[in-house]
Amino acid sequence: MKIFAYFMVFLSLTVAGILSFRDPAPEVFHADFIGSQVCGECHWVNYDAWKISPHHNIARQPSKESVVGDFSEGHYYFPQQDLEDKQQQPPAKMYERDGAYFMALQNQDEDNYTEFKIDKVIGYQYRQTYLTQEEGGVLRRLPIQWSVPRQSFFAYWNEQEQSPQSVDDLWAQMKPQNSAWNLYCARCHTTNLQEHSKDSAHTVANVEWTEIGVGCEVCHGPGNKHVDYMKGHPVNRLASWFDQQLFGKTAPYIINAANQQQGFALSVCARCHGADIYRKRQPLYRNYQPGFDQSGKLNDLSPYFAEAPLTPGRTHPTIEVWPDGRPKGLGTLFRSFADSQHYQETDMRCYTCHDPHNNKKPASTGLLRPTEQSNQFCLNCHQELAQKPEQHTHHTTGKKGSYCYDCHMPKNLLNQVAGVPHFVRSHNMGSIPNPLLSKKLGIENSPNACQECHQNQSVDWSIEQLKAWDMDKHLIDTDLHLQRNAQSDSVHQ
Repeated sequence: MKIFAYFMVFLSLTVAGILSFRDPAPEVFHADFIGSQVCGECHWVNYDAWKISPHHNIARQPSKESVVGDFSEGHYYFPQQDLEDKQQQPPAKMYERDGAYFMALQNQDEDNYTEFKIDKVIGYQYRQTYLTQEEGGVLRRLPIQWSVPRQSFFAYWNEQEQSPQSVDDLWAQMKPQNSAWNLYCARCHTTNLQEHSKDSAHTVANVEWTEIGVGCEVCHGPGNKHVDYMKGHPVNRLASWFDQQLFGKTAPYIINAANQQQGFALSVCARCHGADIYRKRQPLYRNYQPGFDQSGKLNDLSPYFAEAPLTPGRTHPTIEVWPDGRPKGLGTLFRSFADSQHYQETDMRCYTCHDPHNNKKPASTGLLRPTEQSNQFCLNCHQELAQKPEQHTHHTTGKKGSYCYDCHMPKNLLNQVAGVPHFVRSHNMGSIPNPLLSKKLGIENSPNACQECHQNQSVDWSIEQLKAWDMDKHLIDTDLHLQRNAQSDSVHQ
């Protein structure tokens, strides 16, 4: 026992000595960006996960590895064109030449084409957008994109807005301000975008970024002071390690969302994924970076997460709202979480379920789909349901309908980004089927999880099933779905 006591005293004195000899590091700081490659010199495990992530690869130089569209004599025809007519010319042609990639658009009222060199490619999982560099510095978005599931080119914006397609319209799509990619979209596809100058029409752009793609510093803040503090200073590194392990502190001169309040931590995600905001908030979101303002207050977007009203029946592309008041568009996915009880009454965060470094992967096995693991994750809090789960689900354990996802995260968010409309899961996580509302408004205006699985059954059948299970309290005659936000959730337990 004496030897152990001596060892503990020695260890305590060693730790105290390390902590006392480290360099001081203020909690409030302002730093400069250095790029993810520098981060990877020490944090190589997280760096390797990030290197294969969609965040890293969202924007790239064109190459055989990055281009997923068919540029081997590819082409695009309008839906109204008769492909049997061999005289029909494609409005757009795609091809390679000398290792470079090109898209050529048919000129208005002419049979010839104007060629555009592809200088950047955006996306690769669902669709791919192509950018061309203009003389004024603008990276211009070309109007034809590649659909990965369809394995063909398509006019993305025409399909989103359900507008007529024509040669004139393709050229018109390259005129709006938001077609200047590096002045509009690049905020969420680059790290530390700096706009030095531009003109009001977005035809001139003098911009730069630390790195293309979503790098480490987009989430952790600029890192040069962190690197200076750690590199070549083993005492500082040891002291930082002890601080984090023993006292739960964050590393010096860097932002770690896990050590911050929930609202600030999720501002990092909301900045790009929280699209359902007022237009007047766009500059705040676009210019956001993790860290401190000039008064030492952490930059926080959470007051605006659920500020814009969910107007029932809103039809604006990507941020649509169901007539029953629930989020419908894919751009409201984060909103569906921010409105939920799980956000407002617990400390859940995006990276509770999603791997923060490889955002395509789950934080732990099976967590992003209906599995025993995802059920157990829910039951860790909802322990009262763990003893007799079939009394709660009314479905056989291990079968469809017995998983928390099936009823409480139904697929009612419309995803059209790849040209193949389909529904993905709501992130409200509190949704309880109310087929009575579906009958009142129509299933096309108020979908429910029962019909999502039992598509061959009627709404009346679902109503009778809930009655048979003594779940009449969920059959509420209302004009708006109770699970559209956390306040209305409380009515329906």
